[in-house]
Amino acid sequence: MPEHSRKIRTISLRLSEAEYEALHNLYPNYGARNISDFARLAMQRALADSLAPESMLAAKVRELDDRMRSVEAVVSLLRERGAAAS
Repeated sequence: MPEHSRKIRTISLRLSEAEYEALHNLYPNYGARNISDFARLAMQRALADSLAPESMLAAKVRELDDRMRSVEAVVSLLRERGAAAS
């Protein structure tokens, strides 16, 4: 097994009964084999997001800005057509 994927560390945390039940009901929806696998997947995703060149929030803001510019362009075009038709 490659050294980077070999699992040698453990962590432990306490959950309330409600938290445990919620995770128990949720983990299959994410393709996890069990709660531990689900926790590992969630941590891997968080780590990947934090190591990404830009945060998910910055990407979403840029996407919304691009969409807003498109809407502004369409509104401007519609105004021009409306003014020309008058």
